[in-house]
Amino acid sequence: MDEELFKTAPKEVTRYFEAKALVPSFDWRDVAPEEHAFSFTVAKSVGYDILDDFKAAVGEAIKQQLPFQDFQKNLIPILQEKGWWGKKTSIDPLTGEKSLVQLGSPRRLETVYWANTMSAHAAGEWERTQNNKEFLPYLTYALSSSEHKRLEHESWVGFTAPVDDPVWDWLYPPNGWRCKCSVRQVSRYEAENLGYEDDAAPLQVEQKAWHNKRTGKVEKIPKGIDPGWNSNPGKHRAQNLSHFLSDKISMMGDNRKRIALEDIVGSPLLEAMFEGRLPRGFIPIAPMINKVGDVFAADSSLVCLSSDSVKHILLEHQARALHLSDFRGAIQTLIKPHGAIRRKDTQGVIFFGENDGVWWRFAVKFVASKQEWWLTSMHKKSFSEIKRLLNAAEKKGERLL
Repeated sequence: MDEELFKTAPKEVTRYFEAKALVPSFDWRDVAPEEHAFSFTVAKSVGYDILDDFKAAVGEAIKQQLPFQDFQKNLIPILQEKGWWGKKTSIDPLTGEKSLVQLGSPRRLETVYWANTMSAHAAGEWERTQNNKEFLPYLTYALSSSEHKRLEHESWVGFTAPVDDPVWDWLYPPNGWRCKCSVRQVSRYEAENLGYEDDAAPLQVEQKAWHNKRTGKVEKIPKGIDPGWNSNPGKHRAQNLSHFLSDKISMMGDNRKRIALEDIVGSPLLEAMFEGRLPRGFIPIAPMINKVGDVFAADSSLVCLSSDSVKHILLEHQARALHLSDFRGAIQTLIKPHGAIRRKDTQGVIFFGENDGVWWRFAVKFVASKQEWWLTSMHKKSFSEIKRLLNAAEKKGERLL
């Protein structure tokens, strides 16, 4: 795989993949296309303790730009040791039937590697596209670099539409197994030179019926696009974030809620607050741990961060400049804190967390009259000091986590 692949938007790409939850499955058709934006799965993984190993290996390949040869070299011995290799008899949890199935093989590893690295790259590119659409508001379908090109995909080359056109719900590549198609983001001027017209008829593509034998559902899929690839993973994540910010949190499961929070912290919203471009705003940044919230009889399940608190935090760290990447990484630890103690003198909680070897102390205030949690300050601490604080709180009965 081209080493340049992950140099385009590495932070967006790695964050997209790392946020996925593990979901064992027996067949790739068991997981809906849009769910792949939130879940990491490997077919025939049910009953085997391998998903953590797979996710760690794929995550490392994405982060370090490892070619497939290095990916499989490191992973194969682990899978063989755990018995997930070759052909074995397995029971399908859906039907209860026994059958001889293919577990690990070089071809299967290549499929897992390709599907996950390409979809992560596409999602990262989509996020970058959204960030740049004010200046480059159009996408144009680009020629594939594959030696054997699909006829339908070739017919889409040069098609141009606004970034937010619904056509990119299904046309945004990759559009099939090992598809190497791409899009270019262009200006209004270039879009018009490519033949784009505002009143042009929508792209017409024949719809084919596909029967998912695992679910029994029949789906309409555009001709030329493989089942399972008729979606835009980056857009699903963006829509998930939009629902979250639109107070639809009650409709979300814990996994999607967690991912939305991680996406918010990684989004331009936090960057705008950090740079002073959002002077009167606030964003949710972490779920409040139920065990902690119950102590305060709190209904609110979110910790928020205001622009005023960001200014205060930056002033406190003025002597030792706090970088945006450190700020983001520190806040991410609030999603899964190492520990927490109650502050008896105020309605608040002190959380502790670690990011890249640096330990942080967070002060979170509870405003009972409004049922709101707010991050008010954060400071670097040594692990020995945090350990001392937690031990002292435990003796006083003030430790919550």
